[in-house]
Amino acid sequence: MWKRIDVIFSLRNPLHIGFLPSKGSVVSPTRYYVPGKNFWGAITKRTTENLFKDPTGKDYQKMGEEIKNNFRFSYFYLYYTEIIYIPSYTDKGLMFGDKNQIDRLEFERKFVGSRVLTEIDRSSGTAKDKKLHEIEFIKDRYKDERGNIEKTRLIGCIWVKNICKLRGNKVKVNNKGIFVDDFNLIEELTLGGEQNYGFGLVELESIPNEKISPINDNLKNEQIKINIEESDPIISHIKYVKNVSFQGDIEILTGRGYKETSSKYKKSPGQELSEPGYYFAPGCFLKTERLKIMTLQWNGIMKFDDKAQV
Repeated sequence: MWKRIDVIFSLRNPLHIGFLPSKGSVVSPTRYYVPGKNFWGAITKRTTENLFKDPTGKDYQKMGEEIKNNFRFSYFYLYYTEIIYIPSYTDKGLMFGDKNQIDRLEFERKFVGSRVLTEIDRSSGTAKDKKLHEIEFIKDRYKDERGNIEKTRLIGCIWVKNICKLRGNKVKVNNKGIFVDDFNLIEELTLGGEQNYGFGLVELESIPNEKISPINDNLKNEQIKINIEESDPIISHIKYVKNVSFQGDIEILTGRGYKETSSKYKKSPGQELSEPGYYFAPGCFLKTERLKIMTLQWNGIMKFDDKAQV
């Protein structure tokens, strides 16, 4: 039913993946990974603007639904010399890395920066009064242990249905990318926020022939199933379930609405927030007596399989 590719992107600009503020010193913090929904949005935009000469809002919406039906995205994490910087809530606190773990302070020192920005008044080209704000971001370059400057890389998985068409055009997947005719949908993407300041540009670096991401998937069904062992941290948000004990953190998630399902959406798309919900955060360890079987959703969030007993 599905074809999986493990994908490595490199950052060409700093990356800001915003969420509800939780720190006092940084007004706009960033996530230290990229949720699947960000990739869905970026690929929807790139595909729509390739297949439509003058796309309308409805064109973006229809293409977004086609991508939802035919693609799945994991969360993407920083990657360096065979280390994937997946978070994990250990007895020592929050650590990063599937091996050779580093603590949060070391991770932030190496990969995270901040910058004070000002909003520009487009009518005058000058800074708006009292519009200074501090932005936290993932650096596009960093120093490794030897003092060498390295590009920041992201790794994750993209799944595409074996038989997939977008606006009637056949989609081909190989170790060079995801193609509609000769156009590579993932050659270059813009992710996250603060794009007006030049943030968020990533480019495809490689698609390895072997699996690198630790995701243990089952692709034989209509829905992608993910197996998670109790000894492994979860690698995406998972809808909170009361009778599952855990080690880690619970996060309230909400999102911005873009569908024209209400008058508010029509007047101000992206400004209406969806209903918030509780989720196990990436890096949590879920304590159950058996293998956890999850269903991967279009936005990279996983949920317990309906048939699984938790």
